[in-house]
Amino acid sequence: MPITSRREFAIGAGSLLLHGALRPFARAQSARPGTRLILLGTGGGPRPRKTRVPSSQVILVNEAAYVFDCGVGVATQLARADVRLSSLRHVFITHHHSDHNAEYGPLLLTAWAAGLRTRVDTWGPPPPGADDGIVSPDERL
Repeated sequence: MPITSRREFAIGAGSLLLHGALRPFARAQSARPGTRLILLGTGGGPRPRKTRVPSSQVILVNEAAYVFDCGVGVATQLARADVRLSSLRHVFITHHHSDHNAEYGPLLLTAWAAGLRTRVDTWGPPPPGADDGIVSPDERL
C-alpha cells in the first residue's frame, strides 16, 4: 500500500523503528539502558535563536544512531550529546523544509570525516515534484 502523506510516512517509519527499540521497555524499564531518544533541536522554523536550534532528534539503539531530521547544527548537537558521528546508520527526513533538511549533506560529510565507514540509509518523502512514494536508500536526497 503506497504512502500518501508525510504524516503516514513519519508514523510508519517511527513505528517500525521504535517497535524494535522500545519493546524491551515493555518488559522492564532498565532492560536496555543503551536505547535512548535525544532531542537535539526543538526550535521550529528556520530563524536563528540564541537558545534553541532547528529540528533534529536521534534514537540510539545499541550505539547505532538513527537521526530524524537534519536542522542547522545537527552534527554539533550530536557531538554535544556524546554521540559518535561514526555511529550514524540511518537518516529520516520528515519533510522538505530547510529547518528539517538543511544539513543533511554536511552531516554525512562531517560523519565521514569523523571516521564513518559504513553505509548510511536515508528515508524520506519523494523529492519535490515526484510522485513515486517514499525515497528508497538507493534514491539519495
